[in-house]
Amino acid sequence: MRKLLFVSSALALALSFSTATPYNIDDTHSAVNFQVTHMMISDVDGAFNKFSGKIDFDEKSKALKVLEGEVEIASIDTKNDNRDKHLNAPDFFDSAKFPKATLVMKSLKGSKLTADVTIRGVTKEVVFDFSVKGPIEHPMNKKQMIALKLEGKLNRKDFGIGMDTKDALVSDIIALRIQLEAHAQ
Repeated sequence: MRKLLFVSSALALALSFSTATPYNIDDTHSAVNFQVTHMMISDVDGAFNKFSGKIDFDEKSKALKVLEGEVEIASIDTKNDNRDKHLNAPDFFDSAKFPKATLVMKSLKGSKLTADVTIRGVTKEVVFDFSVKGPIEHPMNKKQMIALKLEGKLNRKDFGIGMDTKDALVSDIIALRIQLEAHAQ
């Protein structure tokens, strides 16, 4: 009996500290974008049009507790069908073998978010500049909403992407920009 009382008390205490609310990503107001330099002079923008994720946000402390996401590699869009087809090929993303890339938050310290990013089965730690706006109440559905922004850089070759493509042709460093609008469940 004493053991049951202790376990019940510990569980109640743990639940009282867990105040994070799950949020749903509004993909019509969100984007997963990247930018790469071509031939050392011009920037090419791209996006992944299909993505999903999980967000838990503590509205009282305005703290992000969980951020996990994935993109469907085959949804890559650089506004050039031939280039997109090549990016899905085995020498770049190999989307047939590795259909998804993922991001899992490890820590958040001030405006720096550290995440494990996995592409082509390779996981590397990436640090992003992070900001959050909100929560505010949506005027129509009366639910709380937030906006998250992550900006960071990664080296494509760390993930085995385009290993035979020289940096002078396509830069090794890829800029990422993730913008998410989300609504409390």
